[in-house]
Amino acid sequence: MLMATWVITGANRGIGLEFVETLLKDGHRIFAGMRDVSNFELQHDNLTVLPLDVSDTSSAIRFANEITSKTETVDVLVNNAGMMDGRWQNFEQVDMEESLQVLNVNTIGPMRVTQSLWHILKSTPNSKVAMITSLMGSIDDCASGRSYAYRTSKTGLNMITKVLSIEGKDCDISVTCYHPGWVKTDMGGDMAPVTKSQSVAGLRNLIENQNQETSGRFFEYTGAEFPW
Repeated sequence: MLMATWVITGANRGIGLEFVETLLKDGHRIFAGMRDVSNFELQHDNLTVLPLDVSDTSSAIRFANEITSKTETVDVLVNNAGMMDGRWQNFEQVDMEESLQVLNVNTIGPMRVTQSLWHILKSTPNSKVAMITSLMGSIDDCASGRSYAYRTSKTGLNMITKVLSIEGKDCDISVTCYHPGWVKTDMGGDMAPVTKSQSVAGLRNLIENQNQETSGRFFEYTGAEFPW
C-alpha cells in the first residue's frame, strides 16, 4: 500500500501503539487518538496525536474536526479503542452500570467515531474501516460463557460492521471486523501466545488488502474467517 492516511483509536498502548509505530516506519501519515495525550512521548513528522474519548460524542466530533482541518482524505480508520468487563464469575455478579460503560466504549464508540469521519471517508476513494473485535463476540463460538458485557459489546460491534458494510458499498467504503488474536498486552496479559508484532503484521496485511469482497466479514489476524 502506498503512503496513506490512517486514523488509529486507542493508539497509546498495545495493538494501537504497534500500529502507529510500524505504519510510521513505512512512511504512512497517522492521526492517533487517545484519552490522555500528556504522557505520550512518541513524536514524528507524519504523526498527529489528538485527544479522543470514544465514549463521548462531543469528543469524537472534536477529534474528527481536527483531522479534517489537516487532511482532505482518510484512507483507513482503525477502531481499536476498547475495554474489558469485570470478568465476573457468574451472572449474579454482573455490574449493570459497568456493563453499560463497556457497551458504550466497545460498541457505540466505534460507531460514533466512524460517523464523525463518515463524510471524509465518503470523499476518499476506496476508503476502509477496520473494526478490532474479538472471537468472544462470535455467538457460534461461545462455549465457556461469562464475560457478559464484553461478549455482548463485540457481538454488537460485529453487527454494526455488517450493517455499515451494506451502507458503505454505495460510497466505496469497505467495513470489516478483525480478531487480533489473544495478544500479549496489558489487556491480554502475559499468558497470551501472540505478540503485538505478529498480530499487527497480520492485521495490516488484511486491512491493506481489504475491499468490497471482504467487506462485512469477520477475520482473524491470520486470515482465517470466523463464524458470526
